[in-house]
Amino acid sequence: MSAPKDAVIAPGSTILITGANGYIGSHVADQLLQRGYLVRGTVRDAAKNAWLTELFDKEYGSGKFELVEVKELTKENLASVMKGCAGVANVASDVSFGPDPNVVVTGAVNLIKGALEAAASEPSIQRFVQTSSSSAVAMFESNKRFDITSDTWNTKAEAEAWKPPPYTPERGIFVYAASKTQQEREMWNFVKERKPHFVANSVLPDFNVGKILNVEKQGYPSSIAMLKAVFEGNTEMAFMLPPQHEVDVQDTARLHVAALLHPGVKNERVFAYAEPKNNTNTIQLLRELYPERTFPDPPENEGEDWSNVTAKPRAEELLRWTGVDGWTSYRDSMKLVTDTLL
Repeated sequence: MSAPKDAVIAPGSTILITGANGYIGSHVADQLLQRGYLVRGTVRDAAKNAWLTELFDKEYGSGKFELVEVKELTKENLASVMKGCAGVANVASDVSFGPDPNVVVTGAVNLIKGALEAAASEPSIQRFVQTSSSSAVAMFESNKRFDITSDTWNTKAEAEAWKPPPYTPERGIFVYAASKTQQEREMWNFVKERKPHFVANSVLPDFNVGKILNVEKQGYPSSIAMLKAVFEGNTEMAFMLPPQHEVDVQDTARLHVAALLHPGVKNERVFAYAEPKNNTNTIQLLRELYPERTFPDPPENEGEDWSNVTAKPRAEELLRWTGVDGWTSYRDSMKLVTDTLL
């Protein structure tokens, strides 16, 4: 697969990806390598993640992917690894779900500040893409109709996260959501106030599902762990998730590619929401895919995600620009995961 002819960054250019060993980061690297770009990926431990180099060397040839160890993503360290890069995808994120906003939210804001300052100091950077999240938009609410637009922010999570201590474990979800909200807000404030020489965009995926590049090394990421729990009958864990939208992780990565390369995507929030899902339709699809297996009954009247993502047609347009027909179906994405569990 080649890069689109009107891509603003030429194939052969180097793109930096932070958190390249993660579920989304590894797929962003893979999608860029498919299109003829060079990728420099940061990880905290290069020895532990040498599998990335082995995987991409085998698939795309030696020297196309460069693994760089960066233990702390500070401004200085990021400025060093951005040298000569044409684009940056800042995918690294704190997914500890720690309940203390002073640690998690402050850390996320400091990361984006440092990354943006580093990019601003590197003249070769043309595009900067921040991996945000659906949690930066709104908390999940069943059977409630509301619009999700480019101006929608998760103010509820911010308020809940910064309530006075004690910081009990159940606050972790609000703190995580607030970290993504405030991190992305920080980027847009930087763009407005500093007017950097590069174009900035964000990608906001909901529940990611689909292919894992290396199950042995990556395990089952947090979103996939919930699907795995349904498959294995662990309803206590599986049914913790509320109804929400899903998106194939490769589609999420393709939208990062569009945010990096598309000439018309400028200072834009790109929403990676494919289709609504809940435990009821998840179990229905599993029963169709694996009729020989027994799956638990879904919760009764669990509700649905009725949110209206107004920017969904734009994301579909961008997916087509990357060379696919549109969203990958939930059924197909799910099967890429559950076949590994047999």
